[in-house]
Order: sequence, then structure tokens, then C-alpha cells
Amino acid sequence: MIENRKPFKTLRSQLKILRNRGLNVSTDGKPMRVLERIGYYTLINGYKTLFLTRDSNGKIIHPEKFIKDASFNEILSLYNFDKELRSILYSALLEYETNLGSELAYRFSEEFPDENSYLAIDNFNGYDISSVVGTISSLSNTIKNKTPVNKNQENAIKHYVNNHGHVPLWVLVNFLTFGELNYFYRNCQDKVQMNIAKDFSNHLRREYNKKYDISIKPETINAINHLVNHFRNAVAHNEITYSKHLYKSPGIQSIKNILSLPVSLNSQAGIFELVISLKVVLPRKEYSIMAKRIIKLLEKYREQFHSVDFNAILQDMNFPTNYQELL
Repeated sequence: MIENRKPFKTLRSQLKILRNRGLNVSTDGKPMRVLERIGYYTLINGYKTLFLTRDSNGKIIHPEKFIKDASFNEILSLYNFDKELRSILYSALLEYETNLGSELAYRFSEEFPDENSYLAIDNFNGYDISSVVGTISSLSNTIKNKTPVNKNQENAIKHYVNNHGHVPLWVLVNFLTFGELNYFYRNCQDKVQMNIAKDFSNHLRREYNKKYDISIKPETINAINHLVNHFRNAVAHNEITYSKHLYKSPGIQSIKNILSLPVSLNSQAGIFELVISLKVVLPRKEYSIMAKRIIKLLEKYREQFHSVDFNAILQDMNFPTNYQELL
């Protein structure tokens, strides 16, 4: 029998480990109920990093030890903060997902109006054939998987296949993941990409009364899609989000030029870069709702951390100190 190097530990044993490492844990029974509800791995392993002691080079010391006055409640607060942040971002990301799908359906179908034109390889760019083939295969599989034999399973795709013999793209896009929409846009011919970018440029000018008058380029939309896809997956799967970064994200700096931001956006994009990018592509009302909710969230949790400076959390999010005026 193979020895279990990570043996089962009771809730009491888990709390004892935390106390032995210097974490302040109350004895009123609440921490035990929290671990029972959330789990040690999700809560502690997920959110302890900010509260761990580091050496002079900034590396976490081993065996792990918590910084002075760090508490279980602070780790729980960071967990709850991140959960609420994901909820705010989720609504905004879904809005953009809908907007992008609508744009793709309209502009692609305008250029290629024939039935099933999105299954023809010649209707996409020829820069990366394997990627184009992957996109076409994904679209075909979506239709196949959404056309079940079971008569009780009805959906729009099955309706169009059975009654019209084909599925219009404006129906199909509603069944695609954001990742599939992202690759669809990347593989569109230059003219289609340009028309979609122009549409977003016109939306931005109209929404902000021509305050932002620099044209959005297809490479900017590609950069935003890449960033959104990265965070969309994290949000959907309840991954740690506030400190998540997308490394080497070319094209993000163009967002600064479009929005006339007085700060340099990081190529290692975090939450701040995501939020600012969404300003370029979301309706003003939807963006404003998201921005106000994030600002309110930050103010709500600002006083809940004592062993660490709240600015450390802002830094993990790539948020500048003057984030309110920039959002």
C-alpha cells in the first residue's frame, strides 16, 4: 500500500495547524463551521499567501509562518471579497460575450450570407489553417451536440436543423463559449475583423459623446478578447481572481491611447487592465454599473484588514491609488 503523504485531518487538527503557524483563530466555533462549509484547501491554501512571512528577498519562508497579528477572519474576508468581485465581473463579462457574439453573427453573415458559410474554410483567413480548422470543427460539433435524438430535448439549434435544414450564425453564437467566440474573431478575414472593430469604435464615440475619438483596431479587440477569455474562465470556475494576472499580453497598451489614460498599463495584465479594457467595449451604462460596484466593494472591505495594508490587495489587482478617478 502506498503511504498517504497528505493524510486526512479533522477540522480541529486543521485549526491547530493554523494556530501553530501563528494565525489568530478564535475559539468560538465559527472558524470550524467556516472550514466545514468552504474547506481548508479552498480557503486557506487559496488565500493565505498575502499573510505569510517572507524573507529579505520577498520569498515565503518555510516552514510557513503567518505574519504578526494575521487572523483567520482576515483570510475569510479576502475570500469573501474575491467571491463578490467575481460576481461583479461575471455580469460584465457576460454582457460583452453577448455583444461580441452579436457582432460576429452580423458582420460575418453580412460578408458571407450563404447557408452554413461559417463551415467553409475559404471564408476565414489563411494565417493559421490549423486554428481555422479547429474553429470550424468546434462550430460543427456544437450543432451536432445540440441536435439530440431525444424528442424531449428541444432548443433553437434543433429547431432550425429540423425545420430549416441549417442553423443561422445569429442562432449558433448563443451556444458558443467565449473561448470559441474569441477564436472565431481571430480567424475571421481582415475585412470582417475591421468592420467589427469599427462598430466598437462607433459605439464608444456615441456612448461618450465623442470623448474617445481614436479608432479601435482589430489587434486591440484581439487583445481584449484574450484578456477577457482568461478572466472569464477564472470567474466561471471560482478560481482566485483578485490577484490573477495574464502575462505577456501585447496590445493592452493601446487601451491607454484610446481612453487617454495618464498611467501605463501593465503588459502583465490584472483586474485593473481587465476593467479598463471592458470600458472600451461595453455600453456606458453597463460599464458604469460595474465600476461603481467595484469601487463600493473596495470601500466595504478596506477596513477589514489589519495585519496587512489594504494597498497590498490593490497592488495585487494592479489598481493604482487613484483608481476612482481613472475608472
